Amino acid sequence: MSSGLRIKLEIDKNNQWFASVWVTLQNRSKQVRFKVDTGCNAVVLSHKTLQKLGLSVASADLEKLKSVTGKQASGEKHTFKELGMVSLYLYKDHTTHVCNTEAICHATRATNDLLGTEVLNQFMDVNFRLSDDKYMELLKT
Repeated sequence: MSSGLRIKLEIDKNNQWFASVWVTLQNRSKQVRFKVDTGCNAVVLSHKTLQKLGLSVASADLEKLKSVTGKQASGEKHTFKELGMVSLYLYKDHTTHVCNTEAICHATRATNDLLGTEVLNQFMDVNFRLSDDKYMELLKT
C-alpha cells in the first residue's frame, strides 16, 4: 500500500514553484518557503533562513564547516558549506514527517532556499498538479 504527502504549491508570476515546509536543523525549527528546483541536486538553505534558525552566517563561522563544490547548469562551479542533516515536516507540530536530508548553504553569498532532487529522489513517485488546487504529491511505498 502506498501513501502520499501533498504539499501545497504556489506559482509566482515568473512561473516558479514554491512549497512551504518546516525545517528542523540542530533542534531549531522554522517554516521555509522553498523554491522547488528539479535541476538542483541538493537542499540549499539561504543565509537568511539560517539566521532565522538562530545560526551564525559570519564568514568565520561558515569557514568552520566542511566545503563541497557544486556545479550549476551553466557549468559554473560554486563552493557550498555542509550544514548536516535536516528534517522536513508538513506542519509546525512535526506530526507529518516528509523526510531527512543533508542540507548545504552557499559559502559566501545569499541564495534562495532550494528544494531539489535530494528530497524528491527519496520517494517512489512525485506528481505535480498545477491547475486549480496546486500541489506536489510525494508518494511513499
